[in-house]
Amino acid sequence: MIKRMKIFTLATISIVIAEKSFAAVPNMALTFDTDVATYSMTSTQEAKIQKAEDKIRKVIGSETFRSRILNHTYGGIKKFNNNNGLSNSQIYTKVLEAMESYLKAKNNSMDLNVKVYYQNSSTVGYTTTTSRYINMNTKFLNTYTSNQVARNMTHEWLHKLGFSHALNYSTSRNYSVPYAIGSIMESLAAKY
Repeated sequence: MIKRMKIFTLATISIVIAEKSFAAVPNMALTFDTDVATYSMTSTQEAKIQKAEDKIRKVIGSETFRSRILNHTYGGIKKFNNNNGLSNSQIYTKVLEAMESYLKAKNNSMDLNVKVYYQNSSTVGYTTTTSRYINMNTKFLNTYTSNQVARNMTHEWLHKLGFSHALNYSTSRNYSVPYAIGSIMESLAAKY
């Protein structure tokens, strides 16, 4: 009788732990969506964007993404550089709410209009907070994996949520919201 009780208790503890882990991911993460329109792209480029979109949805819906955002550190403190005065938890919520500055509506969806251009430079892409478009340099888009495209799309989209970074390279720039979350996106996208 005691042995059965121990087994039952362990099974109950396992179920409770599994439920708590699942419950840690908010419903908004599980229902997060993407709405990406592309312009003047080849079918290969569009397929890469669609694959990146799929990975973005899966990553944002994961406990690992939530944990990486909440536990991100800069200067030994749980925070992002250029965080607009927001805590990691507030940044995570802002990502899930997905209120792009030009739409002014929290719709739980990454809304992007993606245009391509070519420039022989080190600029992967660009946008502004008020523009409806992100611009992706085909010099990189054509050679990037879908994981790298997911990183770039996330980076540029975070500008739409009002986050910025230094224009010139510095080590602190890597800890800004667009760069850091873009990097998290790429590393986790590789799992899908």
